[in-house]
Amino acid sequence: MLRPKLDEAQRALRTALDEACGVDVRKVDTGELIRVEETLAVASEAAKQAVSVRLKLREQRGKDPVRATVRDESGEKVTHRIFEDVRGKRWHAFAVQGSQETAERASLPDSFRSGWLVFESDDELRRVAPIPDKWGELDTDTLRELCFKAPAAPRRVNRER
Repeated sequence: MLRPKLDEAQRALRTALDEACGVDVRKVDTGELIRVEETLAVASEAAKQAVSVRLKLREQRGKDPVRATVRDESGEKVTHRIFEDVRGKRWHAFAVQGSQETAERASLPDSFRSGWLVFESDDELRRVAPIPDKWGELDTDTLRELCFKAPAAPRRVNRER
């Protein structure tokens, strides 16, 4: 049942990209650029659909959507999970380890002093503290539930000076 949806999404993506990428932007008028923009929006939606179906197929095969362990700049192992919630929104989950400096900040709640789990999507940020034990090994449904229950957090604004 999912395989035809995947084929359809990939076909729509391929068609939209072929159509949009075949345009010489130096030679088209504004109306044509608007059409390219609309075509790329179609490609974006088709790509999201293809990713969603692939993740569902992967889960059906008993695999977690995306689970990666990488090393940060200090050489520490960092787990990064990517999953979709029940509405299809894509989330990135990763742990932030507390440092002595952050632990000493008066404004940091006690529960955050040893670190917190971050859930980040394109338009939302949520945090859970303290970091749940073995969170990187949790099944996707449990991770989704943690994300759903996690309180929203303000996004940091990077201001260049």
